[in-house]
Amino acid sequence: MFKYDISENTYLKLLDLNDVDELFTLTDRSRETLREWLPFVDDVRTVEDTEKFVRNAMHQYANNNGIQAGIYYEGKLAGVIGYHQVNWQHRWTSIGYWLGNDFVGKGLVTNSMKAFIDYAFSYLKLNRIEVRVAVGNIRSRTIPKVLGFNEEGRLRDAEWLYDHHVDQVVYGLTAAEWKKLKSTNENTIVL
Repeated sequence: MFKYDISENTYLKLLDLNDVDELFTLTDRSRETLREWLPFVDDVRTVEDTEKFVRNAMHQYANNNGIQAGIYYEGKLAGVIGYHQVNWQHRWTSIGYWLGNDFVGKGLVTNSMKAFIDYAFSYLKLNRIEVRVAVGNIRSRTIPKVLGFNEEGRLRDAEWLYDHHVDQVVYGLTAAEWKKLKSTNENTIVL
């Protein structure tokens, strides 16, 4: 079972069936905000929809193809962060994340990203991480920038959001870049 402590009051844990009700409630309470940038929200109508996602996440982990972890803050499920999949041949992955409305602005995603980056490079021995974010999603675009990712380009009409396409910005970070960032910024890159 994957569990990663971030601080005294924050940790990441592989989603499991015990999280289904709380995850559905979190998604449902944040539906309007999440829907602006995340294409899956309209597909989550019932607890059973969330259970299907969690079961798929558990299979993904069991098949060594990524992790979907709950972000827990003060004992409550605050959001989700995950490796979409792992390309073992080329040693890279991409990361996605979201938070419920009540947990925004606490540094939870930034700190969760630091942990996921470090885990990918140190434990999984990957060489590259990618983050793709809709051009207009300024809050989510800030996170990879703060963590030292390089803006690598723009993918036109890359994502379908309910009734329109949006462009995505691609951010990339290599293991060598992360190692250098950690060694030169020990006061700001803290795990």
